Amino acid sequence: MPNVSFILAAYNEEDYIETKIKNCLSLDYPKDKLEIIIGSDGSDDKTNEIAEKYSRQDISFFPYPERRGKMAVINDGVSHAKGEILVFSDIYELFDSDAIKQLIRNFVDPTIGAVTGNHISNPSTTEIGKATLLYWRYQRWLQRTESRLETILSCDGTIYACRRDLFVPPPKGTINDDKAVPLGVIQQGYRVVFEPEAIARGDLIHEPKAFFNQKVRGQAGMYQIFWLFRDMFMPQKPLLWFIFLSHGVGPVIAPWLLLVLLVSNLALYSIYPYSLILVLQLLFYFSSLIGAISHHLKVRIPLVHLPYFVVISNTASLVGFWAYIFKLQKATWKKVA
Repeated sequence: MPNVSFILAAYNEEDYIETKIKNCLSLDYPKDKLEIIIGSDGSDDKTNEIAEKYSRQDISFFPYPERRGKMAVINDGVSHAKGEILVFSDIYELFDSDAIKQLIRNFVDPTIGAVTGNHISNPSTTEIGKATLLYWRYQRWLQRTESRLETILSCDGTIYACRRDLFVPPPKGTINDDKAVPLGVIQQGYRVVFEPEAIARGDLIHEPKAFFNQKVRGQAGMYQIFWLFRDMFMPQKPLLWFIFLSHGVGPVIAPWLLLVLLVSNLALYSIYPYSLILVLQLLFYFSSLIGAISHHLKVRIPLVHLPYFVVISNTASLVGFWAYIFKLQKATWKKVA
């Protein structure tokens, strides 16, 4: 069992920080091989006060007075870390007791540089929540497949790990640490894999506005990632390049393709079968509107939550592009719910 450094970044987490610390302290991993490092990114609530109570119990706490963003806090945490393996998580999600053991067992393979765990969401009764659960089932299937074929490209920010000597500090203004860190590992010739038995648990975002804001931030971060790792667009290893274009770039350009599809259909609506395709598109967008109305009225209508989820996600992606271009999305974060 290697020495492990568990690194957390917190901002105004007074409602969750104590539960997270207790969860960290209860993990089934040798205490003399696990250090817990928490950085507070300019918190102005009771986060620092609560965390400092545990600073004598195997917790290294760093209350930074200035807000700089999650990536800056993580980079500082890594600079203090002594472990061979770095583990990262969010404050909200709680690890199963054996999660770290399940993560680090993968590093027996010398070709593996980073591992992402399995974020299992609590059941949801909202339309957005149910669609999100379905989406993540699909994502987990992709991650299993890509792990077997070559490598996955991104980790789940709620639970992932990497080798200390492969951690390349991304710029402090980086929005998506769970994309930048694994891509830095991949560029050094190592693989990133999915470990389904390393489990973190937490709630989904249930409200459309909060979900939309989270997507805008994430998609702005993806455009930033494309610029930071633009070398990935050059075909070097064919399978890796395919995974990058299909699973990395594909979802980001999907809303632009949907716009092209709609505009071209409108131009060709008088010609069959384009008229039929246009009708199907309009029915899809009408279904998403029904999904929005049913969510607002708290009325369950089967299936309409799926187009509703797709439209919100892709609209947020378009907004995320403009947020990136005009530098509206900052690295500092705030709660979306």
